[in-house]
Amino acid sequence: MKKISVLLAALAVSAFTAAPVFAANVYETLKADPQFSTLTRMIEANDLKFRYAEGSITVFAPTDEALARQPGGVDDMLSGANPSVKENARALLLYQIVSGRHTPESLSGKVTDATTLQRGKVRIDGTVSPIHYGHSEFGANVTGGAISASNGNIIPIDALPIPVFEETTPPPGQ
Repeated sequence: MKKISVLLAALAVSAFTAAPVFAANVYETLKADPQFSTLTRMIEANDLKFRYAEGSITVFAPTDEALARQPGGVDDMLSGANPSVKENARALLLYQIVSGRHTPESLSGKVTDATTLQRGKVRIDGTVSPIHYGHSEFGANVTGGAISASNGNIIPIDALPIPVFEETTPPPGQ
């Protein structure tokens, strides 16, 4: 009987020390949260899961409610079948990701210019309430606090931000 007690005690101790607990990465955290189900389907359809699982990142993530209000909808971005649509969807999804761990608290009270994984610049205006991500007309507002993941943070937003590129006209004669 004493041997069985010792064996059970040893098994109990090894169960607590054998497997460390790992926090979910950004992609897994998004997938587990029902308010981001449409976004995770877009990520999967456009083969971008790895971008949300690596590096130290912050994702400005449109909620299902925000995507449902998107003019024209997002259904075409959920299949990944059309190469042109897939390329555009990937650009939009990568525009929502910036390097580093940011929170609404760390962004508040200042304007931050960040580089997105799409390789473009984005302005995050923390001098307004709510904090605004992206262009004044085609950006999005922060709607909640940061959700922490093992490799970064997720900040919910109220729209699908669309990058705006400055057009420059070369001077005459060039």
